[in-house]
Amino acid sequence: MPKHRPPREEPLATRKQVFTCPHCGERISMVLDLSAGYQRYIEDCEVCCNPVEIAYEAEEGVIVAFRAGIP
Repeated sequence: MPKHRPPREEPLATRKQVFTCPHCGERISMVLDLSAGYQRYIEDCEVCCNPVEIAYEAEEGVIVAFRAGIP
């Protein structure tokens, strides 16, 4: 009797990105979801808590543009 296998799911396309906070200068890392293509949002720095605007573009699982700046 053959074993039943669930359908194979594609893993989420994620990448770890390291950048410097534009406010405090600390090195920060975050995981980016590359499946959406282009994303732009504001996230607080985990060190100084100031807002950082994150904008990036991904094509076929590769980051082609990344910016972390002051909103």
